[in-house]
Amino acid sequence: MEALLNQWLWRQEYWLPPGVTWEDMKETENVHYPRPSHLFFGIPCALILTGLRFIFERFVALPLSKKMGIREKYKRKPSNKPILEDFYSKNGKHPTELEILSLSAECNMHIRQVEHWFRYRRNQDRSSTTKKFCEASWRFIIYLISFLIGVAVLIDKPWFWDQREFWTDYPYQVVHHQQIPWKLRM
Repeated sequence: MEALLNQWLWRQEYWLPPGVTWEDMKETENVHYPRPSHLFFGIPCALILTGLRFIFERFVALPLSKKMGIREKYKRKPSNKPILEDFYSKNGKHPTELEILSLSAECNMHIRQVEHWFRYRRNQDRSSTTKKFCEASWRFIIYLISFLIGVAVLIDKPWFWDQREFWTDYPYQVVHHQQIPWKLRM
């Protein structure tokens, strides 16, 4: 079964241009080509980045947000109304005017009170300012680091400066060992 799956998944018609086979892409001691197995490198990278994000947001971004004076706004909690909560979870966050009328009659509340309840309940679902700051700071750091590493790894390559080099010897372009992890992130 596994052999059949591998045979189907790695068919050269899917991955290589016409007239090129996997046999043409054999590696030698000095020549290294990207291999389909390099795609599996992304799984541990994703797990590592998820762990790093958790650590960064918890131990760097959160204390930084407190030092910068980012405070949470007070979110007024809606009163405990099971009928409204049930409607909110099943039918959506924004009831129509007719639904508000029927809910107000069902709960013995004024229309304005039902509207306020839904507004307060929607506010409870919104991300906090601190959480937004932590996520934005993670994205800033990871994109900055990725960009700087990419420039450092690729700056001495001829195709970095002249894009016509992309097509030189296509598809038999050699990939240096230092480029393999970087190409997998792109």
